[in-house]
Order: sequence, then structure tokens, then C-alpha cells
Amino acid sequence: MSREDLPLLLAIPRRTSLLSRPSAPTSADDEPVPSDGFRATALLDVRGLQITESTQTGAPVLATGISLSVARGEVIGLVGVTGSGAREIALAIPGRLPEPAVIAAGSILIDGIELVRASRRALNRLRDTKISLTSPAAPTGLAPDQVIGRQLARTLRRTGGLSRTDAARRALELLEKVGLPDPQATSLVVPTQLEPTALLQVTIAAALSQPPDVLILDEPTRAVEAAGEPSALVLCRGFLQEFGLSIIVVSRNLGLAAAICDRVAVVEAGRVVEQASAAEILASPRHPHTHSLLEAARYARG
Repeated sequence: MSREDLPLLLAIPRRTSLLSRPSAPTSADDEPVPSDGFRATALLDVRGLQITESTQTGAPVLATGISLSVARGEVIGLVGVTGSGAREIALAIPGRLPEPAVIAAGSILIDGIELVRASRRALNRLRDTKISLTSPAAPTGLAPDQVIGRQLARTLRRTGGLSRTDAARRALELLEKVGLPDPQATSLVVPTQLEPTALLQVTIAAALSQPPDVLILDEPTRAVEAAGEPSALVLCRGFLQEFGLSIIVVSRNLGLAAAICDRVAVVEAGRVVEQASAAEILASPRHPHTHSLLEAARYARG
């Protein structure tokens, strides 16, 4: 796939990746991982992560040997088809794996704080300040039948100590920042009344009510693909400038993910099979599965 295949999306500027291109893996166990130099600067550092379906002996492995680092202000894509393990990796980071799946081994550090085996209270505190997840498996707490503006304002008053008036004003500002054309009108409806792309934008606004260090977007391309336009994902780049966030995007669509990410990790059968800058992935994919994902993205675009 060339840049001409994605003219709108690939026009979005990217920073140069801090990683050098890893060598192509020669076996299933020869997995590309970030360099030690990059990991020393990481905000989020995942090392040797293994996820199993349950705690039972011999339980199927969902992801194994995952090592991944994210720098401050970096946007990274975890790309894989359903069942690849990409979503499980993302959900494991903030401790949101659906039961009975568990982290069987490994370390997850955010700003030097270990998340694996952290207490529920510690995880809740870190979710409030360090890491936020938007996911069908872990909703942000928006009630489907309550007015959006009121819900956002309530969260802002609780987490930010704002007055009722200031919280209402800030809620409108957040809805505007995520690109909604009429924040006032959106604030007066309930989530079930929104189209998929607008709902994604509102969900992100809710996650940003107290800006985290790391924002994980779990399969946001589902809504984008359904709506047929990428504007909601393009907004992720703007969040970097406004909030200084690190962002992890989980997607089945390698074309869309590469368009908004600095770096992409391709996941197959619970392993990272290729990892490189988005530009390198698009220009010269090395792993057969990466090739197939790019072909699927090109076919989807017609």
C-alpha cells in the first residue's frame, strides 16, 4: 500500500519514531521489541507480558512475551484481527481484562509505577490520574439514558472541584475540543441518540474530563468504519498538542491506524510479529501478516 492509497489520512503529520527498525523475526520466538535506549525514556513500559484465559493450569494463552514501550506524547497502534490478542494487551494495561482472563507473567510500568498485582484501590487511583480507557468492554461510565452535558459536568465537579457553572462551561469546551459541530445541542441529548462517530467523540471527551497521561482507545475504528469517515480518529493528533497525551489505538484496520500513529505494532496469535514506524510499515512491510492486513485495508477502501 502506498501513500496514494490513503491520501486524506496520510496527510496527517507524524513525529519521527524514536525506534530503529527491528530486524524481521526469524521464528515465532524471535519477537521484535523496543531498544533499551527507548525504554529508558518510556512513560509506559510493558515487559514480558503473558495473558491467559484463566488461572487454570494449561489455560490457553492469549498473548505472550509482549514487550512494548510508549514515550510521552507518542501515538502507537496495536493492530490485529479479532482474536489476535491486541485487545487483550490493551485491556491488561489498566487492569481491565474481562474475567476469567488474567496476567500470568510480566511487568507493566507507568511512570515507574508497577500495575501488575497492584491493589484495586491503587489501580482505581491510577485510572483517575494516569491512564484512561475507552472500550466496549470497559465503558467510561456514561449512562445511556442521561443527558450528556449533565454527566460530564458531574464528573468535572467530582474530580476537578469545579463549581456547577464552571463545570457546565468546561463540559461544553471538551465537547468542542473533540470536534463536535454543535456542543450545546450535543450536551442536551442522551448517548443513545448519537450517531457512532459522535458517540466516540463524546466518549473521548468523557475520558479527558481529567486528562490522563495515557489514553487507550479500544477499537475506535469500528465507529469510524461504520460512519465511513475518519475525522474522529484524526482528532487524536490534536489531543497531543492540547493535553500532551500518550495514546494507544487498538484497531483491526492497519491503514487507519498507520495514518494517525507514530508507530505500529502488528499482533498475530498473541505475539508482536512486526513493529516499526507507521511510515515504514506502509512503505515496506516485512511480515506476511502485515502484508495481509494492508491488503485488507486497501480492499476495504475499494
